[in-house]
Amino acid sequence: MKNAIFAVLAMLLAACGGSAAPATPPSQSAKAASSVSGDAKAKWDALVAAAKKEGKVTLSVGPGGGAQARQVLPPAFKEDYGIDLEVIVGPSTQTVERLKLERSSNIHSVDVVIGGSDTMYLSFYGEKLIAPFKSLLIHPDVVNGANWTNGKPWFMDPEEESILRLSNGVTGHTAVNTKFVQPSELTSINDLLKPQYKGKLAGFDWTINGSGAQHAVFLQLKLGPDFIKKLYVDQQPVRTQDNRQLGDWIGRGNYPVAISMNSATLEQLKQDGLPVKEVPAFKEVGQYVTAGSGLMAMIKDPPHPNATQLFLNWMAMPHAQVVYNKTVQQGSVLTTVKDDWLADYLIPKPGVEYFDLYGWEYTTKTYPAILESIRKTTGV
Repeated sequence: MKNAIFAVLAMLLAACGGSAAPATPPSQSAKAASSVSGDAKAKWDALVAAAKKEGKVTLSVGPGGGAQARQVLPPAFKEDYGIDLEVIVGPSTQTVERLKLERSSNIHSVDVVIGGSDTMYLSFYGEKLIAPFKSLLIHPDVVNGANWTNGKPWFMDPEEESILRLSNGVTGHTAVNTKFVQPSELTSINDLLKPQYKGKLAGFDWTINGSGAQHAVFLQLKLGPDFIKKLYVDQQPVRTQDNRQLGDWIGRGNYPVAISMNSATLEQLKQDGLPVKEVPAFKEVGQYVTAGSGLMAMIKDPPHPNATQLFLNWMAMPHAQVVYNKTVQQGSVLTTVKDDWLADYLIPKPGVEYFDLYGWEYTTKTYPAILESIRKTTGV
């Protein structure tokens, strides 16, 4: 009798739209699976099942985005697929040496690596530590070219199968402290050479590989070595290898003009209420884009092959794109994602031509040669 009463009550609740507990919203993995049908769904479901049996993926990330990635990617991947993600953070050069040593002993501990262009192209690819994985991208949303800003999965290596681009954004912005300098005072890049700015400029170290050197190399490529001498020597700018220090200098007005500034640092200064502002692009040189720490590759012979394949697909899908790129303050490479976490000046605009500092030929040949020239010019 009690069971019959409970059954009637359940029916009444259902008829009235009631429920004993709120419905659990579908997970991102469920949403992704719902967009797949037929043979593709069978393959995807089989991959997810095999990945769950392995139960783990190991990701190595450089310090550029590593600390943030370790905070946000594991819980998001766990939420979507119930699989653990271990994130190892450390300099890419150390990771390369570790992998080479492990490989010589037939040890395989890392599945996937995410980093910047220099180490990814010259070390991971150059040392043949990574393997092609284009054929492992199987989710229809991932292989659909219409979902990518460049019309296809954005592989950066010459064969277009081993290094996938996850991020893209406009970088290298000149910034000013508006208590001392207004953006309107710098309408030409040659304005930085004016006498009143001598000893008043600062920038990230342009003699070591990084954002400062990227900016200096770009300027020499566009304007030649004489301009580099005038700006980086004659104007007596100061340099630092600490973005926080650069931000403090500009925010306090110790040095009111940043030759170029990390966008995350610039936006943080704004949030802190400091009088800083980006300068509009200089028409003489235009603007450039990078992927930041947004290039992904699969290590050869990954210890968790199925979970690795799942993770590679996941990182090229909207949920992971939002989680990762929002955290590292870069733009997504997908047309299906709105970069609403970025300031408008950081988002590449349709119809505008940007120079890509992460191009293969530029990174592997042009950039190293010009950087060496800049070091000589600046006496380093």
